Amino acid sequence: MKSSKKRSRAVVTVVACILAVCLVAALVLFSLVNSKVRALQKGAAFEFSYNITAQDSASTPALYNILKQVGATSGDVAGLYSPGQLQLYLYPSGGLARAETGGTDFFTDLYIDANDTYFDAGRLYRTLRDSIADSAPLVGAFLPEWSLPNYITQAQLAKILGVPNTQVAMQEMSGYTLTLSRQCVVHPDYAKKDYTYYQFPSEGEDAAVLVVGLPLKSLLFDDTIPVDVHVEIPAHGVNAALSGTLEAGVNSLSAPVSVISDSDIDSIVQLRERLEQFADLINTALKRVQ
Repeated sequence: MKSSKKRSRAVVTVVACILAVCLVAALVLFSLVNSKVRALQKGAAFEFSYNITAQDSASTPALYNILKQVGATSGDVAGLYSPGQLQLYLYPSGGLARAETGGTDFFTDLYIDANDTYFDAGRLYRTLRDSIADSAPLVGAFLPEWSLPNYITQAQLAKILGVPNTQVAMQEMSGYTLTLSRQCVVHPDYAKKDYTYYQFPSEGEDAAVLVVGLPLKSLLFDDTIPVDVHVEIPAHGVNAALSGTLEAGVNSLSAPVSVISDSDIDSIVQLRERLEQFADLINTALKRVQ
């Protein structure tokens, strides 16, 4: 009888030890995940390939039109994140890999925070000018050099394009905070194998819907984390799919200081009209050749 009781106590002790080990392991894993998430919340660097599609071709949004004109509805994007701030660098498809080996440079960049969005119009203009000059050197020779500050604000861009400010504002994209809550888990049709997808909370009818997928194993053990991102922006009428990696890191971001004055907006409008005229001339010439 005593031998039976001793065996029972031994079994209970072993089970208790196993449960204790499992509990400690679970706490360690939870701590690791929480630590990684907290680090990502403080800042990150990322590299993605992206593809942007318009939801309604009958009313194509302004920003999509700009990207389409420069052949940039798909490509690569690199950037930095800091709480409430985003810095994005846009490359043509494959351009990010070439840039890392001293090749293609980014064709424009954006800075977004809670107050404004800044677009690098100077770099974008030079990209367009170089493209026209390569296709038609004589035409390119008549295009002036960019002599204004590089950046314009979202309000200035809206004025240039003649569209409401809401079509170019992107503040809501800077306000998300990564949280791995069970309530946020979704199962989209595009889900990749071994990825868990989380839909970030959004407010308002036109608020952006952000879904992020990542393999939890990488979140636990890897510094560079594969990520699959899908964004629906009803206010802009576009969907974006991005696939790449991110890595936690604290960044110091600030708004651009080389910003064009409102009084010079008319000069940009004239440049845009001139570009459009030259583009029409090139298209007409190409059709005649064909």
